[in-house]
Amino acid sequence: MKHETPKRRDPFEMLDEALQTGWNRLDTIPLKGEGEFLVLTVSGLVRMARNRKAFRKPRKADSYGPERTTVNSVNTGNYLGAIAWRWP
Repeated sequence: MKHETPKRRDPFEMLDEALQTGWNRLDTIPLKGEGEFLVLTVSGLVRMARNRKAFRKPRKADSYGPERTTVNSVNTGNYLGAIAWRWP
């Protein structure tokens, strides 16, 4: 019996769906010292994060994924590739 090949996550599709459901674009992401917020990552995870930068300079969209920026996870301190954000 053959199994169906699972559909791969498409970060462009995830971003479109997130923007339709109330998430915000990266051009308004809070800066360093403005608090903690939820981010949608390139891999599809939703995590609490804070910005480590005092300026906005997202990485341009390419074949890997949509426009993204790095933020720090509140729980682990690891870097996350955020594609959208919202307040908790």
